[in-house]
Amino acid sequence: MKSRFIEVEKLEMPMVEIEKMLNVFLLRIAKGYSQYELSFLLGQEDFYIRKIEDITHTLEYKIEKSNILRQIFNCEFAAIVPNTNVTPSYTIKIFEHKDETEGITYKAEKVFADGTVKEIATFGTEDKELLLPSESTVTEEEVTAWILAKCQTDYFNESKAALQILKDYEAELEQPIRPLFLANALKSCNGTKGLPKINRKKDDNARFVYNIISNK
Repeated sequence: MKSRFIEVEKLEMPMVEIEKMLNVFLLRIAKGYSQYELSFLLGQEDFYIRKIEDITHTLEYKIEKSNILRQIFNCEFAAIVPNTNVTPSYTIKIFEHKDETEGITYKAEKVFADGTVKEIATFGTEDKELLLPSESTVTEEEVTAWILAKCQTDYFNESKAALQILKDYEAELEQPIRPLFLANALKSCNGTKGLPKINRKKDDNARFVYNIISNK
């Protein structure tokens, strides 16, 4: 059984993209967003971020995704896109550890020219229902009630992205909510048991958006 981290010799992604991924990882952990929650806010399929944070994949954060990430984390591009011309110079090294079930955990280190090593992050596959530490105190029931109330207005007459819905609710509450609770609330509005039906579809930018479907 392997019990230690082993350096990954061949990386599929360019180093600048790996560092960008690590920057976003640190931002989402600080915000308390799981892989699934960030995928949801980006308007992508459930395991989009899981794939990006798996270094065996070649999926990258393209420029349009970086723009949405800036809105999600309320940050500048510099927090996402690494400056490759900084001094002192450094390289990024990635290590992996496989457990008994062949699950892989990665560890990233920044190695400076003088030999100094700084650990960046340890990351791997997260459970879809994972709730990371968050400042939010809003319950899932409260989020669901808000969505149901909005269904009684014209709020969903126009398609809205998950990030817009989240920001609208947070602006009303003046506090953060968990994206997982919002995702579950939107999914629960499926037209059964007298509930309204909210449609999910891709827009022209290949981003999931939500709008109401009348039961009449």
